[in-house]
Amino acid sequence: MLPIAEQGNVFLYQAGATVLAAVAAFGGVISLRLPFGRLIRKQEADFAGALGELFMFDIKPRQLTYIMFGASAVAGTLFCLFAVHSDVAGLGLVLAFLGGCILGYWVPRLVIWVMQYRRRQKLNEQLIDGLVTLANGMRAGLNLVQSMKLIEMNTQPPISQEFGLMLREFEHGTSVDEAMRRASARIKLHQYRLLFAALETARVRGGNLPETLDRLGESLREIMRLEEKVKALTAENRMSARMMGAMPLVVGGIYYFIEPDWVGALLNDQYGLLLLGLALAFNVAGFLWIRKITTFEI
Repeated sequence: MLPIAEQGNVFLYQAGATVLAAVAAFGGVISLRLPFGRLIRKQEADFAGALGELFMFDIKPRQLTYIMFGASAVAGTLFCLFAVHSDVAGLGLVLAFLGGCILGYWVPRLVIWVMQYRRRQKLNEQLIDGLVTLANGMRAGLNLVQSMKLIEMNTQPPISQEFGLMLREFEHGTSVDEAMRRASARIKLHQYRLLFAALETARVRGGNLPETLDRLGESLREIMRLEEKVKALTAENRMSARMMGAMPLVVGGIYYFIEPDWVGALLNDQYGLLLLGLALAFNVAGFLWIRKITTFEI
């Protein structure tokens, strides 16, 4: 039993250490507040553009941002628990946590990217029919806005949504040319940029707009035919890139089920971690290189 004076000193030391730790934690939170706030605002801006492109106006960008950071924390914790269960310690445990955080951070963004990709593919498939509808409407005596209304009424989403939004903007006072420029920036497809540029040029300089749309449709059909041909010729190489990206995970999983101690030793040793880092770097470099040489812009 310590004397009362010494107990008082120990209490003071503990209280002082607690206060210093609280001050340090408060200072750390304050110092991270500004960069973390900028990161949140940047993510919100990115998600706002993506959600606007997808016409998902019911979801708030901040909600999706919180989901992304929450998924990052949960995935990091799960990876850390799995590493502890596998007797991984030290630097391997830290890397497992960081890997889980990175994975959780990118999964929501990957889901959004897949949704954007599928929507753009659908827009490409609907473009030729939209051009035919526009040209036929103008041949029937309708103006450009009325022909756009035909697309909104007689086609399926997503092209009907895009032209419907342009019409709503026109009804609220935006010029047709400005509405088409906004749609071009929102859709981010060179075929639509070409369409809207041709429509704007024809409106400014005059001419037979239905014939212009017919020629544009023929050009876009040829472009799409060439793109499909390129995809068919590079399909094997693109599949090789995907297999190269997935193979380390597959082989690592097989080794873990065959001999978990080997994988644990690889993660607990600094040379093993170095080898894993080099293998990951070379794998990513090879994947990106194959993607680069098999990607063509028609």
